[in-house]
Amino acid sequence: MAEPPVVLLSPHVDDAQRDRIAAAFPQVRFPVIGEEGRLPPGGDAATAVLRVALRKPDLSAVLRAAPGVRWVHTSTAGFDWALVPEIVERGIVLTRSAASYAVPIGEFTLALIASLVKRLPDLADAQRSRRWATVVPAELAGLTVAVVGTGGIGQEVAWRCRALGMRLLGVRRDPAPVAHFDEVRGPEALHEVIGRADVVVIACPLTPETRGLFAAAAFRAMRPGAYLINVARGPIVVAADLVEALRAGTIAGAAMDAFDVEPLPDDDPLWTAPNLVVTPHTSFQSPRNLERVVGEFLDNLGRFLDGRPLLHALRDHRLGY
Repeated sequence: MAEPPVVLLSPHVDDAQRDRIAAAFPQVRFPVIGEEGRLPPGGDAATAVLRVALRKPDLSAVLRAAPGVRWVHTSTAGFDWALVPEIVERGIVLTRSAASYAVPIGEFTLALIASLVKRLPDLADAQRSRRWATVVPAELAGLTVAVVGTGGIGQEVAWRCRALGMRLLGVRRDPAPVAHFDEVRGPEALHEVIGRADVVVIACPLTPETRGLFAAAAFRAMRPGAYLINVARGPIVVAADLVEALRAGTIAGAAMDAFDVEPLPDDDPLWTAPNLVVTPHTSFQSPRNLERVVGEFLDNLGRFLDGRPLLHALRDHRLGY
């Protein structure tokens, strides 16, 4: 009699979701990874891993101890948190949770746009100093929003903005039409597109192509009254150039939810940059995230066991997506 397939689960998958996984595939064994990537008994026979909040060293330890692993599903929206050397060296298929965070990030981004355009940070400053301030907020309706990265998250941002009367411009590697966008252009048109926008939202993955994409030249291309919002990865923005742009009034303001170093160090200039909203990489947070991650994993697990192509797989590790 053949041994049942073995799929390793992260210890950060709670009991309710483990029960859900086991009920969906009773023919599969789902042992749980131990601390620092230690395998449970029989874990070395695993052919797949559900990675949730595992550090890269721990994931590497798992893969070294389980030489038969052919697929890793990461709970993250990007591949960078799980792209360890063993995956590249062994040709392991890596899939991501492409849609699990789109709703909370879309909602959070809209909240940031409204906060900046309605000048809520100025009003909060006035409250702290007990000052009855005269602040004239702008209107959301009629604004032009440029979204850099028109995938699942970018589209969640786009339809929400469009519902409030905003015009949507998109920038993506393949400039094909995308739902909810009035216009989509390629990367070569980035500066031209952001120069037409009142709000620029960064929603693209961190790759060699996007690292440092928003530096001094990009800020000079933006309108003086425009706002930048980064809900993607910190290194896409050159932080020193952003601080300088805010101090010089090159752009009107910004919101950063991701940073080069997290938590942001106490002495980082971003803390005191003018007209900057700093949020602690919280845009993706939701009590429903793990439920959605497991849903995407179960869909792919069925495909994996049937020998069908997996959804949202890493195409080229050199490009990072």
